[in-house]
Amino acid sequence: MTARVNDAVTTSDAVITHRDPSPQSRALYWAARATLRQVYRVWPLTDAGIRGLAAVERGFTRLPHPAGVHVDQDTLGGVPAVTITPVALDSEAADRDAMANVAVLYLHGGAFVFCGPSTHRRLCSSLATGLGAPVHSVRYRKLPEVDIGAVVDDVYRAYRALSDQLPEDHRIVVAGDSAGGFLAAKLCELAARDGIRPPAALVGYSPLVDLDGELSDGPWFTRDAYQPASTVRRAQQLWSSRPHQLPGCRSMLDCDPAVFPPTLITLAAGELVETAALELTERLHAAGRTVETHRWHTAVHAFPVLDALTPESKRAGELTLGFLRRVLGG
Repeated sequence: MTARVNDAVTTSDAVITHRDPSPQSRALYWAARATLRQVYRVWPLTDAGIRGLAAVERGFTRLPHPAGVHVDQDTLGGVPAVTITPVALDSEAADRDAMANVAVLYLHGGAFVFCGPSTHRRLCSSLATGLGAPVHSVRYRKLPEVDIGAVVDDVYRAYRALSDQLPEDHRIVVAGDSAGGFLAAKLCELAARDGIRPPAALVGYSPLVDLDGELSDGPWFTRDAYQPASTVRRAQQLWSSRPHQLPGCRSMLDCDPAVFPPTLITLAAGELVETAALELTERLHAAGRTVETHRWHTAVHAFPVLDALTPESKRAGELTLGFLRRVLGG
């Protein structure tokens, strides 16, 4: 038997399914299927093709900064980053006091080949103002400049540097979308391996769970809005095309559930990463870990990155803030 939870239906102890997409979400989903999906199907993942994708972030760098935050260029462990700090407190003073010793390390998605802090600035700004905490968005190196092992090394160096510079009572939230979700989970694994300050919470938006997982397009009416399985398989070949030293697991399903802090996952129903993300959810739940996963019908991959541009992305942001306040004591 299912139970209504606000705009959603609880379909298991850890999974909440949102079944009533807004007109904006429907329009975006079908527009993405008609355009982006066709582009991604044929876009070459050659060096020249990847350089072309870099233009995406260059375009976003020209946009004005969101109001209510300071945006500063920074480095963490020698890795470039952008630090987004809320300008002032608002009426939620009690929540913000509880979050005064929280910092967020955000890792953008983009299949390890494109995007950057500029493409994710709106989302990171909303996290900063909503939590009243700084958000550090890492500009890690990408393929084909480096291999996957070097990407992981960049984000782990940034995490260790942030941990070293924060007082002992501070807590670090690691968050990311798509490929960045894999990197965020990887930090939980590596911090546990090395016995350093563990992340206090993990947030994954359409997280990549398994670098080598088998993928296939789902039923026509519910399949991933803009990621054909054939394109992701080409990306997997790129990820494995160079010899690299990737520490630990290539699949988060192979990690000990004990390394995971309280975890929030948000994904689109039917998208390519859904099966593995739901399996991770069930494994964490069965192991007694705190985990909450939201599935949204007729949504696009990593839609929370859109911030408040659709009702669903706005609601996903609100659910993220609520989850973090609960598990961090705010």
